[in-house]
Amino acid sequence: MLPAHPFGPPLTATVSTDGTQVTMQWVAADDDWVSLGEHVGAFDVPDADALTGAELLARSPGVSDYLLQHLTVSQDGATCAGRVDAIDPLGEGARLVFDCAEPVSEVELTVAALTDINESYRTVVSNVGETGTLFTADTATQPWDFDAGGASTLPLLIAGAALLVVGAVAGVLWWRRSAARADATPARAAADPVTPKEPVTGQ
Repeated sequence: MLPAHPFGPPLTATVSTDGTQVTMQWVAADDDWVSLGEHVGAFDVPDADALTGAELLARSPGVSDYLLQHLTVSQDGATCAGRVDAIDPLGEGARLVFDCAEPVSEVELTVAALTDINESYRTVVSNVGETGTLFTADTATQPWDFDAGGASTLPLLIAGAALLVVGAVAGVLWWRRSAARADATPARAAADPVTPKEPVTGQ
């Protein structure tokens, strides 16, 4: 089994809309596809040795079912019917199409693929050609406005990360200043030794 890398670069997904349809292109690394295939039993089939891993993944009903369960679109509280149009692990990934009841502008996206294998997995979701929004195990479902360019989570996450970096830098500077003061104390003591007092004798 190839090790998955939930701590590496995030997975990606691009979404687009055309009338009442939403199309999502989900892309994962090769080893993450292997982890998904093993998770759903895609490789435990008769005559598996006659096919490549990519072919087994593409033909597996378990993989399609998994993707449709963990990648969803809803409109006004109603789930949009989804289908898997293509699975190409070594190329463009998985393409899913969702049919909604009304022309699509604002929907709710759920992007939770692989987070049940490891909660550290995250996916950057974006409209085609635009800045992405981070989906994690804790923020797997988010409102999505195609007219406004997606969700607004990523700037908040970036701001939070910036605050953490500032806090860490401040802590390092404080530590270094404290260490410098501690190192300077013996030096000052050596440079300015205390002169012992003359003993007091009786007259």
